[in-house]
Amino acid sequence: MTIRQPPPGFSLLEFLISLSIITFLITGTAQLIIHSFFVKRQVEINLKMAELASLKLEYFKSLPYESGELKESHGIESLRTQWSQESFQREWRIQDISSNLKKVEIEIYSESHPHKKVRLVLFISRELGF
Repeated sequence: MTIRQPPPGFSLLEFLISLSIITFLITGTAQLIIHSFFVKRQVEINLKMAELASLKLEYFKSLPYESGELKESHGIESLRTQWSQESFQREWRIQDISSNLKKVEIEIYSESHPHKKVRLVLFISRELGF
């Protein structure tokens, strides 16, 4: 009596099942990588907007309280970064709250995503010196 042994190697069914599992895993990984690139780009834009708003705020903070640039006003400027082709709009408003207090409000957004904005507010006091 001889025992018949299966031939060595994989059957077609085993190959197709393993191929479908590998394809499923690779597709899922590719989707995660694409999503992570998208999120990274959004984070870079948000970080750049915060940096540009902060730079303008620091500039206003460095001025003396009586400076002509800190008079009640409104301004807007377009900015383009060196690291990308992204354009930003930076807008600021300066309001005199009282004779000893000014409010500086800065808002910035990407021209490609105008609904996502960064907004910073600074109160400058004559009595405190900042």
